[in-house]
Amino acid sequence: PPPPPPPPPPPPPAPAPVPVAPVAPGAPTVLTLYHQTSLAAGPLILENGFRPGTRGWCGGGIYFALTPEATYTKAIGLDSATGFLIEAKVDVGRTKPMPKTCDWTFNGDKLATQGFDSVSFDPGDGTEYVVYSADRVLSTKQVPLPAMPVR
Repeated sequence: PPPPPPPPPPPPPAPAPVPVAPVAPGAPTVLTLYHQTSLAAGPLILENGFRPGTRGWCGGGIYFALTPEATYTKAIGLDSATGFLIEAKVDVGRTKPMPKTCDWTFNGDKLATQGFDSVSFDPGDGTEYVVYSADRVLSTKQVPLPAMPVR
């Protein structure tokens, strides 16, 4: 009798999933994230870098969404604005997962004493990352605003 046929080739690798919080231990910590701001502030951020805000769900930090579309539901705080979208490479480092209400008293020093570099939380409309130092933002560029999602 003839020999059995060779086994089929392995399936191709699955596409990379969209990052979700928190970043797994040992995983790359540089993520491509998105921040929407005003037409006036956007060019200043690109030229001079981000500055942490003074308030928010997780305290005064720099807030990022996972997708351009998600920035529409994220840029809603008292210090937030829309009209200019920034794509950033952000080194989130060791991420502390937080509940949906986070902790408005957080700051970089408080987080560092707990051994973390960033926070991730989902207030109900998708994961956000928060860093407390502009040094964690490795690069920035303007990208086109997507269409506003229909609700």
